[in-house]
Amino acid sequence: MKVYTLQMCSSPNVDENLLFIEQELTKTTADLTNAIVVLPECFAAFGVGDRANSDIAEPLNNGVIQSRLASLAKQYSIYLVAGTMPILDNGNSKLSKVKPVTLVYSPVGELIAHYQKIHLFDVDVEDGVGSYRESDSWSAGDQVVCFDTEFGKIGLAICYDLRFPGLFQALRDEGVDAIVLPSAFTEKTGAAHWQILLQARAIENQVYMIGCDQAGTHKNGRQTFGHSMIVDPWGTVLFNAEKKLGLFGAELNKDGLTKVRKSMPIKQHNKFVSRYVKNSSQD
Repeated sequence: MKVYTLQMCSSPNVDENLLFIEQELTKTTADLTNAIVVLPECFAAFGVGDRANSDIAEPLNNGVIQSRLASLAKQYSIYLVAGTMPILDNGNSKLSKVKPVTLVYSPVGELIAHYQKIHLFDVDVEDGVGSYRESDSWSAGDQVVCFDTEFGKIGLAICYDLRFPGLFQALRDEGVDAIVLPSAFTEKTGAAHWQILLQARAIENQVYMIGCDQAGTHKNGRQTFGHSMIVDPWGTVLFNAEKKLGLFGAELNKDGLTKVRKSMPIKQHNKFVSRYVKNSSQD
């Protein structure tokens, strides 16, 4: 199965960002039919602070942005993993916080899964921004989510989740074969930890890790690391987009995955069990 990351440097302009996505899908010569295409965190609007997400927030499965995403998935017959989209809590526009949600659309344009980011980025970083407090405007989720494809089960995580291995073990316990990670890693933290963490999560869980990151300098001066990549279950980097914008892909090999798991049966040997709340299907 083919998987693509669509590396972006999103602006605060929603239409501009959606046009970029459509242009990249249109100009590729690859056959995208039934492929997975992953967008980065905050793909629709980025670079004016987390609170600005409230301005474009929509009720789940209802709104202009989500309608365009569903149409793109159907038009190109792809699994579109759109991460993340600000979703109103129970449709209430009066609430101060929104849900950071990754949306998954099937090749016929149906919303088949949605995952609310569990770990919010409340940290201090020695960069031009200095302090990040996602919990000021976002509300955290508490459910593990995956969805089915022809290749197998695909798990969902978002950006800062990458630093919490328990979530990825919980996804592996659910039987996933690959995990997608829409992200907006800072330049500072990405340079230090992005590839190492992706490889660690892939190796310890024997899954494909698909990291799609924002890349570049955004309107508010925030710098994101880029280097979207796919890592196989042995820890091999199949491609690295570095700072380039656009669509980059690789093939997921089920036989290779089976071989790694059979020769080193980590799941069978594991003496620990996940304590995360599990929810492998959503309407």
